[in-house]
Amino acid sequence: MHDVIIVGGGAAGLGTAYYLRDTGLDVLVLEAGQDIGGRSHTVQLAGTSANSGAMFVYKGTKSEELVHELGIETVPFLPETYGIHVKGKTVVAETNEDVVAGLKLTESEKTELIKFIDTSLTEYQDYVTDRTSTGQLDKLSGETVAERIADLQPAVRDIIATAIRGGAVGDPANLSAKYAMRYFASYLAREKNNRLFALDGMQAIPRAILKRLPRDTVRYNTRVTDVALLEEEGLYEVAVQGERGAEKLTAKHVVLAVPAPIAPDVVRNLPEWKTSALNKVASPGSTTLNIVADIEGLPEFKDWAFIVTVGMPFDAIINPVPGGTEKTSSANIVQLTCYGNSSGYLPGFAEDEQRVAQWMEDVYTVAPQLRGRVLGVHAQTWQHCFALLSPARAEALPELQRSIGSLHFAGDYTSETAGTHGAYSEAERVAALIRDYLQPTAR
Repeated sequence: MHDVIIVGGGAAGLGTAYYLRDTGLDVLVLEAGQDIGGRSHTVQLAGTSANSGAMFVYKGTKSEELVHELGIETVPFLPETYGIHVKGKTVVAETNEDVVAGLKLTESEKTELIKFIDTSLTEYQDYVTDRTSTGQLDKLSGETVAERIADLQPAVRDIIATAIRGGAVGDPANLSAKYAMRYFASYLAREKNNRLFALDGMQAIPRAILKRLPRDTVRYNTRVTDVALLEEEGLYEVAVQGERGAEKLTAKHVVLAVPAPIAPDVVRNLPEWKTSALNKVASPGSTTLNIVADIEGLPEFKDWAFIVTVGMPFDAIINPVPGGTEKTSSANIVQLTCYGNSSGYLPGFAEDEQRVAQWMEDVYTVAPQLRGRVLGVHAQTWQHCFALLSPARAEALPELQRSIGSLHFAGDYTSETAGTHGAYSEAERVAALIRDYLQPTAR
């Protein structure tokens, strides 16, 4: 018998437990895998901490609050360049005009691309300086990116669509213009005041949280197969399959901290209004390739920040620390992450040496100077990446957040934003709901 059972040991699940840590409540987190953190997954690669899922701590969010609270060291993301690879040529420059000028495009295509970039940057600056009116914000939230780029010339549309997929994960058809602006235009703007990189990786946050929780709060390798309400007792019965075999646990409150598409598989008899809301969540898959390379004699690679890669299986190559850290600079290495958001979920990709090798050939097409210099490679594929902030999800948000009795829903898909910062915000919201319901119990 537990006060609270949390299904899922990712950012939302661990975060909920963290925000309940001082209540005296009996909290149990059930994690189907062998580790915590979910998509906040960090690997050690050639002496660096590389993120294979979530990349940045965004300033002004719950994630930033947590890294300060937990004593996690970060460095700012300080991009000076932007790059585009298209039609066999990679151009990286400090101004957007120089980037576009170097591309293999017609003059009319270059003119149209610069105009779209300038419009996006104006909107972005208005947004970050609070000059955007309520009406303009509503329009941005209700309009998809696909609608905005539909009339562009094909070559320009391909560049913009690829840049948006690389920076904002999703397909333009599903993304609101507001959401895309934050994750796409900020790179174009070389924004230096909104992203931090955790030197020990994004997984440092859930690992630090775990140290603050009571021992045995998390049970690993434990898959939840069903959650059912015991109406007479007013409790939930949670059926699990794990190292101890099949078990049935009970709890006063249950928190579903799993991706939206998984929720109906865990709780089979959800009401129609909740199922309908969950169906409006787009949570596409994504594949990443982390690379560490020796750049002795190639100082320009240290300043790479965001490279749009048109026609590749990955949409962008990101350097999370342009200019390098003290460690990478002294070792003359660079860490790059290829984001394959248009490739989506590729089962078995990480173990498929041939497919990984093909991706590496594509990397060498973008950056031929790195051939023979790669020191480490890590491949990862995610069935459910970020929950896209689409107009449909924004409209369904009240129903996504709404609890069913003492069954609660927390994740980036229930947040007003997305990603780990949205998940941690939702963890705090749901923990507050539970605090209001339950009084501390004696241990």
